[in-house]
Parts: sequence; structure tokens; C-alpha cells
Amino acid sequence: MTEDNVQKTGVVKFFSLNGGYGFIEDDETGTDIFVHLNNLKECGLNELNKDNKVSFVQNKKGARFYATDIKLL
Repeated sequence: MTEDNVQKTGVVKFFSLNGGYGFIEDDETGTDIFVHLNNLKECGLNELNKDNKVSFVQNKKGARFYATDIKLL
């Protein structure tokens, strides 16, 4: 069972600046983790590029995982 607020690493699979969202592929599980532009801005980032290596905190709301505290590696 996956817990909230777990520190993870992954690779940006997709990010659309126009759409304001994207997905990070978790290195450990291969799961797609949602990332929103607002969460990036809270971390001092303006965008992500495909294949960027990142660390993040995995959170869960309902059945969906999302990333916060995102840092480029």
C-alpha cells in the first residue's frame, strides 16, 4: 500500500505549459504521477521538460496521486 507524502524520484513523461499540467513517471513503480503548474510554481519552477530527472513528494487525493515539492536533479 502506498502512503501519502512519500519522497520519490522520477522522470518527466509529459508536461504541457499551455495546459498547465503533466506527468512524472515514478522510478520505483513506473506509475504516472500528476503534476500541476501551480505545484511547480510553489517550488520556484516555471515548467518541466520531457525527460527531466526530478525528486518529488507523492501525495494522494482520492484515487489519484500528485506531486509536490518538485526539484530538478
